[in-house]
Amino acid sequence: MSTAGRKLLTSINWPVVNSVLSKHTEITKSLGAFRKGYEEAERQLTQLKEADRPVDFEHYRRVLKNTEIVDKLEKIAKAQKIAKVDLAEQLKTISAFEAKAVASAELYVKETEANLADLSETVKNIDQARPVTQLTVEDVVKAKPEVVQRTEEMVKQGKFTVDGYDEKFPNLALM
Repeated sequence: MSTAGRKLLTSINWPVVNSVLSKHTEITKSLGAFRKGYEEAERQLTQLKEADRPVDFEHYRRVLKNTEIVDKLEKIAKAQKIAKVDLAEQLKTISAFEAKAVASAELYVKETEANLADLSETVKNIDQARPVTQLTVEDVVKAKPEVVQRTEEMVKQGKFTVDGYDEKFPNLALM
């Protein structure tokens, strides 16, 4: 990974990211797994860099009587080559994960912005609303014209009480 990529990953404030995305457990788990994988790979790379120490075969030839063994070991060591690993598949997997994470984050941003817009509209409506004590019959009829029709039907039927009213608001008058 480039130094810019390393700086970016080390500059991320992971606790803040986790708290912001706390409602999105899938994203949080994926980011945590990515972070752990990156840290493990970085740790292994550091260990390998530190472990790269050449063997001084001349020293062992001088110290040991059986130099034939040292010659065989030197031959084996020189024949041994570091295996080249094709990282294309891992990079493709990381790119797919990154694309999925970005898409998920963009969806989260859109949902949050929509929720904020709805909440803002609700607060605006609440601020502009008149108190119930200031409402008139004309205001109610204007808002719900079906109230007039229902009232007229009830009067024609001789009903002067609303169904369920006494159950919801019991009569507290003493007889």
